[in-house]
Amino acid sequence: MTKRPVTVDLASWLLWLLVAAGLLMSVLVVAFRGDLNEVWSPMEAGDGTVQPTEFVPVVLVLYGVIAITMLTMVQLFRNRHLWAQHGLAAVAIGIALGAMAMMRTDSPLMVLVGAGAAGVAAAVAVVFLWHPETTRFVRGRDS
Repeated sequence: MTKRPVTVDLASWLLWLLVAAGLLMSVLVVAFRGDLNEVWSPMEAGDGTVQPTEFVPVVLVLYGVIAITMLTMVQLFRNRHLWAQHGLAAVAIGIALGAMAMMRTDSPLMVLVGAGAAGVAAAVAVVFLWHPETTRFVRGRDS
């Protein structure tokens, strides 16, 4: 059995970091629920019958599903499953796009900084996931 390339290990560490950062961001969403409610809830309209959206349960469930999926796919990726490599890249691209979208809101500074850091980590993870050395390893063509 050959040793994993550095790019595989770096991609794995960045993906684990994204899972941990997602947990931190979920805690921040709960902590800043009031401030975020003003930014993320729809504006009051006409007769005021529109109820504000309760987004905390949605954020927590979404985090749980994505975290479990990513942790499972990281193990499969490290065991040379090509579809897991591409699946992780798709999730990381989604995180990067979500982070860029978050940067356009008037969210609290801590949330914006966390989103920016997650976006950068996700973009770098995609670079390591699609690095030629990583793909050679996953496809079983070690040099």
